[in-house]
Amino acid sequence: MSAKHQLKLFLREAYARCLFHSGAHALLDRLMPRRLLILAGHCVATPANAALGPQMRIGAPELERILAWFAKRYEVLEVGRALERLAQPGKQSLVALSMDDGYKDNRTELLPLLARLRLSATIYLESAPLDERRVNWTHKFFWTLERAGPETFVEAYLARAKDERTRTLLAAQRSSYQLKRVLKYEAPLAERMRIVDELFRAAGGDERALCDQLYLSWDEVRELDRAGIELGAHTVSHEILARLEPVAAAREIRDSKASLERGLGHPVRSFAYPFGRRWDYSPAAKEAVRASGLASATCTHAGTNGAAADRFELKRVMIDEETRLHLLVAEACGGFDLLRRLGLDLA
Repeated sequence: MSAKHQLKLFLREAYARCLFHSGAHALLDRLMPRRLLILAGHCVATPANAALGPQMRIGAPELERILAWFAKRYEVLEVGRALERLAQPGKQSLVALSMDDGYKDNRTELLPLLARLRLSATIYLESAPLDERRVNWTHKFFWTLERAGPETFVEAYLARAKDERTRTLLAAQRSSYQLKRVLKYEAPLAERMRIVDELFRAAGGDERALCDQLYLSWDEVRELDRAGIELGAHTVSHEILARLEPVAAAREIRDSKASLERGLGHPVRSFAYPFGRRWDYSPAAKEAVRASGLASATCTHAGTNGAAADRFELKRVMIDEETRLHLLVAEACGGFDLLRRLGLDLA
């Protein structure tokens, strides 16, 4: 880690702790323009989703503590209703919780937690796991990698790969993060899908069983819907939209929305870009979201959203096992927004 990055982390931590423990966050919240903070997670931690890793999970006690703290000071709503409220006159800022992909713990762990707090949330769903019991390639990749190990995985992948650029990049990597990054951004999509699926099956993988272990079923999704959870679209197969041809990206968006509306029997208005960094979706994909009749789309760049925010590029703050409440509070009260205005981005 560079000295510059270490300094940034130190300043971020010190600033957030100062705002939180001094109570200055409450004053700053009143002084800054009204805003919406959208929290973005994936899983409430359970033994069944342990393999997804710390960046995908948050413990139930910590999530409940975070939501309870915000519920006493902010209006906590789903993304869709929060945006409607933000467009109306008012002084109180808002917080929304969102969860991506549609994992089973969203029903077994998150729903009871929200019921205890009398809150709701937005869950963005991939449609392939629901309609076809098919998981996106990353789950087969990590399942196989855990059993084979990086060296064996790379050796087996290279034996099947024809793309020379991918072969060169993979041969130099051994960490799971870097391997995933190469496959995610550099490998030809069709070749990657074919090889990862071959390696998964050769290692004894059962895609239906893995999907049943990780993902919600339609019955569970409908139960969430009846409980007042907002359900949004998250593409069919969780592919990076910027790597697809515009027609294919638009189909991923349109078909996922249509699938959810068939399964739920009512319109779906919210969308989240897979992976969600600015390089993961394109202007064409953003326009396809708008053209499909969806009312909003979220990314994963940090920050809050004011009344004039672009509804098709809403910022979110990620939460996981390393999340700390004082950092979320510094964001929610407008503390980091204030620094951004002054030219210092500590996100």
